[in-house]
Amino acid sequence: MNLEEKNDRIYKWAMLAMLAVTYFLMHGARQVFNASLPQIQTDLASHGATDAQLGLSRTFFLFAYGCMVPFAGIAADFFRRKWVIVIGTLLFSTSVFFTGFADSMLMFFIMYGFMNGIGQCMIPGAASSLIAQYHTETRSTALSIYQSALYVGILVSSVLAGYLGGASSSGWRISFWIFGGVAVVWIFVLTFFLRNTPALKVHDEEVKPKFSDAFKAFAAKPSAWLLTFAFGMLVFGSNCFRTWMPKFMQNAGWGLTPGAAAFHSVFWFYLGSFIGIAIGARTSDKLSSRRHGIRLSIMAIGLALSAPTMAGMVLVPSLWLSCVMMFIFGFGGGFFDCNLYAGLFDVVAPRYRSAAMGLYLSGAFFIGCPATWALGKVGEHYSLQAGMAIFACTYALGALAIFAARMFFFKRDHVED
Repeated sequence: MNLEEKNDRIYKWAMLAMLAVTYFLMHGARQVFNASLPQIQTDLASHGATDAQLGLSRTFFLFAYGCMVPFAGIAADFFRRKWVIVIGTLLFSTSVFFTGFADSMLMFFIMYGFMNGIGQCMIPGAASSLIAQYHTETRSTALSIYQSALYVGILVSSVLAGYLGGASSSGWRISFWIFGGVAVVWIFVLTFFLRNTPALKVHDEEVKPKFSDAFKAFAAKPSAWLLTFAFGMLVFGSNCFRTWMPKFMQNAGWGLTPGAAAFHSVFWFYLGSFIGIAIGARTSDKLSSRRHGIRLSIMAIGLALSAPTMAGMVLVPSLWLSCVMMFIFGFGGGFFDCNLYAGLFDVVAPRYRSAAMGLYLSGAFFIGCPATWALGKVGEHYSLQAGMAIFACTYALGALAIFAARMFFFKRDHVED
Protein backbone atom coordinates (compact mmCIF):
# COMPACT_ATOMS: atom_id res chain seq x y z
CA MET A 1 0.00 0.00 0.00
CA ASN A 2 1.53 3.33 -1.08
CA LEU A 3 1.24 6.57 0.89
CA GLU A 4 -1.66 7.93 -1.20
CA GLU A 5 -3.71 4.75 -0.70
CA LYS A 6 -2.95 4.84 3.03
CA ASN A 7 -4.08 8.47 3.24
CA ASP A 8 -7.28 7.66 1.35
CA ARG A 9 -7.95 4.75 3.70
CA ILE A 10 -7.60 7.06 6.71
CA TYR A 11 -9.52 9.90 5.09
CA LYS A 12 -12.59 7.84 4.22
CA TRP A 13 -13.19 7.22 7.93
CA ALA A 14 -12.28 10.79 8.92
CA MET A 15 -14.74 12.04 6.29
CA LEU A 16 -17.40 9.71 7.67
CA ALA A 17 -16.79 11.12 11.16
CA MET A 18 -17.16 14.71 9.94
CA LEU A 19 -20.38 13.92 8.09
CA ALA A 20 -21.71 11.95 11.05
CA VAL A 21 -21.20 14.96 13.36
CA THR A 22 -23.06 17.12 10.84
CA TYR A 23 -25.92 14.61 10.80
CA PHE A 24 -25.86 14.54 14.62
CA LEU A 25 -26.30 18.33 14.73
CA MET A 26 -29.05 18.24 12.09
CA HIS A 27 -31.21 15.79 13.96
CA GLY A 28 -30.38 17.23 17.34
CA ALA A 29 -31.68 20.54 16.04
CA ARG A 30 -34.88 18.83 14.92
CA GLN A 31 -35.46 17.02 18.20
CA VAL A 32 -35.04 20.05 20.49
CA PHE A 33 -38.36 21.21 19.04
CA ASN A 34 -40.06 17.89 19.77
CA ALA A 35 -38.68 17.59 23.31
CA SER A 36 -39.63 21.20 24.10
CA LEU A 37 -43.20 21.15 22.74
CA PRO A 38 -45.04 21.52 26.08
CA GLN A 39 -42.77 24.39 27.15
CA ILE A 40 -43.01 26.13 23.74
CA GLN A 41 -46.78 25.77 23.86
CA THR A 42 -46.93 27.33 27.34
CA ASP A 43 -44.55 30.18 26.47
CA LEU A 44 -46.31 31.04 23.20
CA ALA A 45 -49.89 30.22 24.22
CA SER A 46 -50.96 33.80 23.63
CA HIS A 47 -49.65 33.55 20.04
CA GLY A 48 -51.85 30.58 19.07
CA ALA A 49 -49.46 27.74 19.94
CA THR A 50 -52.05 24.91 19.89
CA ASP A 51 -51.22 21.26 19.20
CA ALA A 52 -52.33 21.66 15.59
CA GLN A 53 -50.32 24.88 15.08
CA LEU A 54 -47.16 23.38 16.56
CA GLY A 55 -47.67 20.28 14.45
CA LEU A 56 -48.11 22.55 11.43
CA SER A 57 -44.70 24.15 11.99
CA ARG A 58 -43.15 20.69 11.76
CA THR A 59 -45.26 20.04 8.64
CA PHE A 60 -43.82 23.22 7.08
CA PHE A 61 -40.33 21.84 7.76
CA LEU A 62 -41.16 18.55 6.03
CA PHE A 63 -42.89 20.32 3.14
CA ALA A 64 -39.92 22.65 2.54
CA TYR A 65 -37.58 19.67 2.79
CA GLY A 66 -39.62 17.64 0.34
CA CYS A 67 -39.92 20.52 -2.16
CA MET A 68 -36.24 21.42 -2.21
CA VAL A 69 -34.47 18.08 -1.78
CA PRO A 70 -34.64 17.13 -5.51
CA PHE A 71 -32.87 20.38 -6.34
CA ALA A 72 -30.32 19.61 -3.62
CA GLY A 73 -29.68 16.27 -5.32
CA ILE A 74 -29.17 18.04 -8.65
CA ALA A 75 -26.81 20.51 -6.99
CA ALA A 76 -24.77 17.63 -5.57
CA ASP A 77 -24.40 16.21 -9.09
CA PHE A 78 -23.51 19.49 -10.77
CA PHE A 79 -21.45 21.21 -8.05
CA ARG A 80 -18.82 19.97 -5.63
CA ARG A 81 -20.53 18.11 -2.85
CA LYS A 82 -18.36 19.66 -0.15
CA TRP A 83 -19.81 23.11 -0.82
CA VAL A 84 -23.38 21.83 -1.00
CA ILE A 85 -22.88 20.37 2.49
CA VAL A 86 -21.22 23.53 3.83
CA ILE A 87 -23.97 25.83 2.50
CA GLY A 88 -26.69 23.51 3.84
CA THR A 89 -25.05 23.51 7.27
CA LEU A 90 -24.85 27.31 7.21
CA LEU A 91 -28.57 27.63 6.42
CA PHE A 92 -29.88 25.17 8.99
CA SER A 93 -27.53 26.25 11.80
CA THR A 94 -28.40 29.94 11.57
CA SER A 95 -32.14 29.25 11.22
CA VAL A 96 -32.12 27.01 14.31
CA PHE A 97 -30.14 29.58 16.29
CA PHE A 98 -32.59 32.37 15.44
CA THR A 99 -35.58 30.12 16.21
CA GLY A 100 -34.50 30.55 19.82
CA PHE A 101 -35.59 34.20 19.53
CA ALA A 102 -39.04 33.35 18.12
CA ASP A 103 -41.90 35.29 19.70
CA SER A 104 -44.67 34.15 17.33
CA MET A 105 -45.81 31.11 15.41
CA LEU A 106 -45.08 32.95 12.15
CA MET A 107 -41.40 33.14 13.08
CA PHE A 108 -41.48 29.41 13.89
CA PHE A 109 -43.00 28.68 10.49
CA ILE A 110 -40.33 30.73 8.70
CA MET A 111 -37.17 29.94 10.68
CA TYR A 112 -37.74 26.41 12.03
CA GLY A 113 -40.02 25.34 9.20
CA PHE A 114 -38.91 26.73 5.85
CA MET A 115 -35.32 27.89 6.36
CA ASN A 116 -34.31 24.92 8.49
CA GLY A 117 -35.95 22.50 6.03
CA ILE A 118 -34.17 24.05 3.03
CA GLY A 119 -30.79 23.90 4.77
CA GLN A 120 -31.14 20.33 6.03
CA CYS A 121 -32.34 18.95 2.70
CA MET A 122 -29.02 19.90 1.06
CA ILE A 123 -26.92 17.56 3.19
CA PRO A 124 -28.09 13.89 3.03
CA GLY A 125 -27.84 13.37 -0.75
CA ALA A 126 -24.36 14.86 -1.07
CA ALA A 127 -23.13 13.19 2.13
CA SER A 128 -24.45 9.71 1.37
CA SER A 129 -23.07 9.93 -2.18
CA LEU A 130 -19.61 10.78 -0.82
CA ILE A 131 -19.79 7.91 1.67
CA ALA A 132 -20.89 5.45 -1.02
CA GLN A 133 -18.04 6.61 -3.30
CA TYR A 134 -15.37 6.01 -0.68
CA HIS A 135 -16.91 2.92 0.95
CA THR A 136 -17.66 -0.06 -1.27
CA GLU A 137 -17.15 -3.29 0.71
CA THR A 138 -18.04 -1.42 3.94
CA ARG A 139 -21.01 0.53 2.55
CA SER A 140 -23.78 -0.71 4.84
CA THR A 141 -21.51 -0.38 7.87
CA ALA A 142 -20.40 3.15 6.92
CA LEU A 143 -23.92 4.34 6.13
CA SER A 144 -25.12 2.74 9.37
CA ILE A 145 -22.52 4.68 11.35
CA TYR A 146 -23.71 7.82 9.58
CA GLN A 147 -27.32 6.96 10.37
CA SER A 148 -26.43 6.22 14.01
CA ALA A 149 -25.45 9.87 14.42
CA LEU A 150 -29.17 10.59 14.07
CA TYR A 151 -29.84 8.45 17.14
CA VAL A 152 -27.18 10.13 19.25
CA GLY A 153 -28.31 13.59 18.17
CA ILE A 154 -31.92 12.91 19.08
CA LEU A 155 -31.03 11.32 22.42
CA VAL A 156 -28.64 14.08 23.51
CA SER A 157 -30.92 16.91 22.38
CA SER A 158 -33.97 15.32 24.04
CA VAL A 159 -32.26 15.05 27.42
CA LEU A 160 -30.79 18.56 27.12
CA ALA A 161 -34.05 20.14 25.96
CA GLY A 162 -36.06 18.26 28.59
CA TYR A 163 -33.75 19.44 31.37
CA LEU A 164 -33.63 23.07 30.18
CA GLY A 165 -37.35 23.12 29.43
CA GLY A 166 -38.14 21.94 32.94
CA ALA A 167 -35.86 24.57 34.46
CA SER A 168 -37.94 27.55 33.24
CA SER A 169 -40.73 28.41 30.83
CA SER A 170 -38.22 29.94 28.40
CA GLY A 171 -35.47 27.32 28.87
CA TRP A 172 -36.39 25.80 25.51
CA ARG A 173 -34.77 28.79 23.81
CA ILE A 174 -31.34 27.89 25.19
CA SER A 175 -31.55 24.47 23.50
CA PHE A 176 -32.00 26.11 20.09
CA TRP A 177 -29.13 28.52 20.76
CA ILE A 178 -26.80 25.68 21.79
CA PHE A 179 -27.44 23.40 18.80
CA GLY A 180 -27.59 26.25 16.31
CA GLY A 181 -24.44 27.84 17.69
CA VAL A 182 -22.41 24.61 17.71
CA ALA A 183 -23.48 23.92 14.12
CA VAL A 184 -22.29 27.39 13.09
CA VAL A 185 -18.84 26.60 14.55
CA TRP A 186 -18.85 23.20 12.80
CA ILE A 187 -19.08 24.95 9.42
CA PHE A 188 -15.41 25.94 9.78
CA VAL A 189 -14.37 22.30 10.37
CA LEU A 190 -16.15 21.19 7.20
CA THR A 191 -14.71 24.08 5.22
CA PHE A 192 -11.10 23.38 6.15
CA PHE A 193 -10.99 19.57 6.46
CA LEU A 194 -13.60 18.10 4.07
CA ARG A 195 -12.02 17.36 0.69
CA ASN A 196 -13.38 18.92 -2.48
CA THR A 197 -13.96 15.45 -3.91
CA PRO A 198 -15.04 15.25 -7.59
CA ALA A 199 -17.81 12.92 -8.69
CA LEU A 200 -17.18 9.47 -10.13
CA LYS A 201 -15.30 9.45 -13.42
CA VAL A 202 -15.95 7.57 -16.62
CA HIS A 203 -13.08 7.47 -19.13
CA ASP A 204 -11.29 10.09 -16.99
CA GLU A 205 -14.17 12.56 -17.34
CA GLU A 206 -16.18 13.73 -14.37
CA VAL A 207 -19.74 12.43 -14.47
CA LYS A 208 -22.41 15.15 -14.49
CA PRO A 209 -25.57 13.51 -15.79
CA LYS A 210 -28.65 15.43 -16.85
CA PHE A 211 -31.44 15.45 -14.31
CA SER A 212 -33.77 14.10 -16.99
CA ASP A 213 -31.47 11.08 -17.37
CA ALA A 214 -31.41 10.56 -13.61
CA PHE A 215 -35.20 10.83 -13.41
CA LYS A 216 -35.63 8.30 -16.22
CA ALA A 217 -33.19 5.93 -14.52
CA PHE A 218 -35.14 6.23 -11.26
CA ALA A 219 -38.58 6.06 -12.88
CA ALA A 220 -37.70 2.88 -14.76
CA LYS A 221 -37.15 1.01 -11.47
CA PRO A 222 -40.36 -0.13 -9.72
CA SER A 223 -38.19 -1.10 -6.76
CA ALA A 224 -37.14 2.54 -6.35
CA TRP A 225 -40.76 3.71 -6.27
CA LEU A 226 -41.77 1.05 -3.76
CA LEU A 227 -38.78 1.86 -1.55
CA THR A 228 -39.75 5.54 -1.68
CA PHE A 229 -43.31 4.72 -0.63
CA ALA A 230 -42.01 2.55 2.22
CA PHE A 231 -39.65 5.30 3.34
CA GLY A 232 -42.57 7.74 3.23
CA MET A 233 -44.59 5.46 5.49
CA LEU A 234 -41.68 5.38 7.93
CA VAL A 235 -41.33 9.19 7.80
CA PHE A 236 -45.04 9.53 8.54
CA GLY A 237 -44.99 7.16 11.50
CA SER A 238 -41.63 8.24 12.91
CA ASN A 239 -42.55 11.93 12.82
CA CYS A 240 -45.67 11.16 14.81
CA PHE A 241 -43.52 9.32 17.34
CA ARG A 242 -40.62 11.79 17.56
CA THR A 243 -42.78 14.88 17.70
CA TRP A 244 -45.50 13.80 20.10
CA MET A 245 -44.06 11.01 22.29
CA PRO A 246 -42.41 13.42 24.80
CA LYS A 247 -45.75 15.17 25.35
CA PHE A 248 -47.63 11.88 25.55
CA MET A 249 -45.29 10.63 28.27
CA GLN A 250 -45.63 13.86 30.25
CA ASN A 251 -49.42 13.50 30.16
CA ALA A 252 -49.65 9.72 30.60
CA GLY A 253 -50.12 9.90 34.38
CA TRP A 254 -46.84 8.18 35.19
CA GLY A 255 -45.50 11.09 37.25
CA LEU A 256 -42.65 12.02 34.92
CA THR A 257 -40.93 15.40 34.96
CA PRO A 258 -40.29 17.08 31.58
CA GLY A 259 -36.67 15.92 31.69
CA ALA A 260 -37.59 12.32 32.56
CA ALA A 261 -40.32 12.23 29.90
CA ALA A 262 -37.88 13.54 27.27
CA PHE A 263 -35.34 10.90 28.29
CA HIS A 264 -37.70 7.91 28.30
CA SER A 265 -39.38 8.97 25.06
CA VAL A 266 -36.15 8.51 23.13
CA PHE A 267 -33.65 6.46 25.14
CA TRP A 268 -35.28 3.03 24.88
CA PHE A 269 -36.18 3.51 21.24
CA TYR A 270 -32.65 4.48 20.25
CA LEU A 271 -31.05 1.83 22.43
CA GLY A 272 -33.00 -0.70 20.40
CA SER A 273 -32.10 1.15 17.21
CA PHE A 274 -28.36 1.00 17.97
CA ILE A 275 -28.56 -2.75 18.44
CA GLY A 276 -30.79 -3.25 15.41
CA ILE A 277 -28.64 -1.14 13.10
CA ALA A 278 -25.44 -2.90 14.23
CA ILE A 279 -26.87 -6.39 13.65
CA GLY A 280 -28.61 -5.41 10.42
CA ALA A 281 -25.56 -3.67 8.95
CA ARG A 282 -23.17 -6.52 9.68
CA THR A 283 -25.64 -9.06 8.30
CA SER A 284 -26.21 -6.96 5.18
CA ASP A 285 -22.51 -6.47 4.41
CA LYS A 286 -21.72 -10.12 5.10
CA LEU A 287 -24.49 -11.58 2.92
CA SER A 288 -25.03 -8.95 0.21
CA SER A 289 -22.41 -10.41 -2.14
CA ARG A 290 -24.17 -13.80 -2.07
CA ARG A 291 -27.79 -12.72 -1.60
CA HIS A 292 -28.33 -9.47 -3.47
CA GLY A 293 -31.79 -8.84 -2.04
CA ILE A 294 -30.81 -9.23 1.61
CA ARG A 295 -30.84 -5.47 2.24
CA LEU A 296 -34.48 -5.16 1.18
CA SER A 297 -35.44 -8.24 3.17
CA ILE A 298 -33.92 -6.78 6.34
CA MET A 299 -35.67 -3.43 5.73
CA ALA A 300 -39.06 -5.15 5.35
CA ILE A 301 -38.58 -7.23 8.51
CA GLY A 302 -37.75 -4.07 10.43
CA LEU A 303 -40.94 -2.27 9.37
CA ALA A 304 -43.06 -5.35 10.03
CA LEU A 305 -41.66 -5.47 13.57
CA SER A 306 -42.25 -1.74 14.11
CA ALA A 307 -45.97 -1.67 13.30
CA PRO A 308 -47.39 -3.53 16.34
CA THR A 309 -44.84 -2.14 18.78
CA MET A 310 -45.57 1.52 17.88
CA ALA A 311 -49.20 0.91 18.76
CA GLY A 312 -48.25 -1.13 21.82
CA MET A 313 -46.06 1.53 23.42
CA VAL A 314 -49.02 3.94 23.83
CA LEU A 315 -51.64 1.31 24.71
CA VAL A 316 -49.88 -0.54 27.54
CA PRO A 317 -50.79 0.47 31.12
CA SER A 318 -47.34 1.06 32.62
CA LEU A 319 -44.11 2.94 31.95
CA TRP A 320 -41.88 -0.13 31.94
CA LEU A 321 -44.07 -1.94 29.39
CA SER A 322 -44.08 1.16 27.20
CA CYS A 323 -40.28 1.24 27.37
CA VAL A 324 -40.08 -2.42 26.35
CA MET A 325 -42.33 -1.71 23.37
CA MET A 326 -40.19 1.30 22.44
CA PHE A 327 -37.04 -0.83 22.59
CA ILE A 328 -38.50 -3.39 20.16
CA PHE A 329 -39.90 -0.59 18.01
CA GLY A 330 -36.42 0.91 17.84
CA PHE A 331 -34.83 -2.45 17.03
CA GLY A 332 -37.11 -2.76 14.01
CA GLY A 333 -36.31 0.81 12.99
CA GLY A 334 -32.60 0.00 13.14
CA PHE A 335 -33.11 -2.88 10.71
CA PHE A 336 -34.67 -0.44 8.24
CA ASP A 337 -32.18 2.38 8.84
CA CYS A 338 -29.08 0.28 8.27
CA ASN A 339 -30.11 -0.07 4.62
CA LEU A 340 -32.02 3.19 4.21
CA TYR A 341 -29.60 4.42 1.52
CA ALA A 342 -27.74 1.21 0.67
CA GLY A 343 -31.01 -0.46 -0.32
CA LEU A 344 -31.76 2.28 -2.84
CA PHE A 345 -28.18 2.19 -4.14
CA ASP A 346 -28.69 -1.49 -4.97
CA VAL A 347 -31.15 -0.48 -7.69
CA VAL A 348 -29.71 2.88 -8.88
CA ALA A 349 -26.57 3.23 -11.00
CA PRO A 350 -23.70 5.08 -9.22
CA ARG A 351 -23.73 8.06 -11.60
CA TYR A 352 -27.35 8.88 -10.69
CA ARG A 353 -27.20 8.39 -6.93
CA SER A 354 -27.18 12.01 -5.76
CA ALA A 355 -30.17 12.91 -7.93
CA ALA A 356 -31.90 9.64 -7.00
CA MET A 357 -31.40 10.47 -3.33
CA GLY A 358 -33.14 13.77 -3.96
CA LEU A 359 -36.14 12.04 -5.54
CA TYR A 360 -36.16 9.38 -2.82
CA LEU A 361 -36.11 11.89 0.03
CA SER A 362 -38.55 14.24 -1.68
CA GLY A 363 -41.14 11.54 -2.24
CA ALA A 364 -40.79 10.23 1.30
CA PHE A 365 -41.04 13.65 2.92
CA PHE A 366 -44.06 14.65 0.85
CA ILE A 367 -45.80 11.47 1.97
CA GLY A 368 -44.82 12.03 5.59
CA CYS A 369 -45.25 15.81 5.88
CA PRO A 370 -48.92 15.81 7.05
CA ALA A 371 -48.10 13.48 9.96
CA THR A 372 -47.46 15.91 12.80
CA TRP A 373 -50.36 18.20 11.86
CA ALA A 374 -52.71 15.21 11.43
CA LEU A 375 -51.77 13.72 14.79
CA GLY A 376 -52.11 17.15 16.43
CA LYS A 377 -55.68 17.40 15.08
CA VAL A 378 -56.50 13.86 16.25
CA GLY A 379 -55.01 14.72 19.65
CA GLU A 380 -57.24 17.80 19.94
CA HIS A 381 -60.42 15.88 19.10
CA TYR A 382 -59.62 12.49 20.62
CA SER A 383 -56.17 11.78 22.08
CA LEU A 384 -52.53 11.48 21.07
CA GLN A 385 -52.71 7.87 22.26
CA ALA A 386 -55.48 6.98 19.78
CA GLY A 387 -53.75 8.80 16.92
CA MET A 388 -50.38 7.12 17.43
CA ALA A 389 -52.01 3.69 17.66
CA ILE A 390 -53.89 4.28 14.39
CA PHE A 391 -50.92 5.69 12.50
CA ALA A 392 -48.79 2.66 13.43
CA CYS A 393 -50.41 0.99 10.40
CA THR A 394 -48.12 3.07 8.17
CA TYR A 395 -45.23 0.77 9.08
CA ALA A 396 -47.21 -2.29 7.99
CA LEU A 397 -47.97 -0.66 4.62
CA GLY A 398 -44.27 0.13 4.18
CA ALA A 399 -43.30 -3.47 4.93
CA LEU A 400 -45.74 -4.75 2.31
CA ALA A 401 -44.28 -2.36 -0.29
CA ILE A 402 -40.73 -3.60 0.31
CA PHE A 403 -41.79 -7.26 0.26
CA ALA A 404 -43.43 -6.57 -3.13
CA ALA A 405 -40.26 -4.91 -4.44
CA ARG A 406 -38.11 -7.81 -3.25
CA MET A 407 -40.37 -10.51 -4.68
CA PHE A 408 -41.41 -9.05 -8.03
CA PHE A 409 -38.94 -6.41 -9.20
CA PHE A 410 -35.57 -6.52 -7.45
CA LYS A 411 -33.97 -9.19 -9.60
CA ARG A 412 -34.55 -7.10 -12.73
CA ASP A 413 -33.75 -3.74 -11.08
CA HIS A 414 -30.52 -4.68 -9.29
CA VAL A 415 -27.32 -2.94 -10.44
CA GLU A 416 -23.67 -3.76 -9.73
CA ASP A 417 -21.14 -1.12 -8.68
